[in-house]
Amino acid sequence: MTKGVPSVSVKYATNGSSTKSHELGMRAMQERAYEKRRSGEMGQKVKTS
Repeated sequence: MTKGVPSVSVKYATNGSSTKSHELGMRAMQERAYEKRRSGEMGQKVKTS
């Protein structure tokens, strides 16, 4: 008996939003990661000067 391999098909909107940057030059995903690092959500110590 041969077992099939499950698969998933995903479609994303192709509106270019992932390539657009804001006034500081960061894309949306970069900005979210930066904010999480700044707030300490990622379990890293935040350096304060």
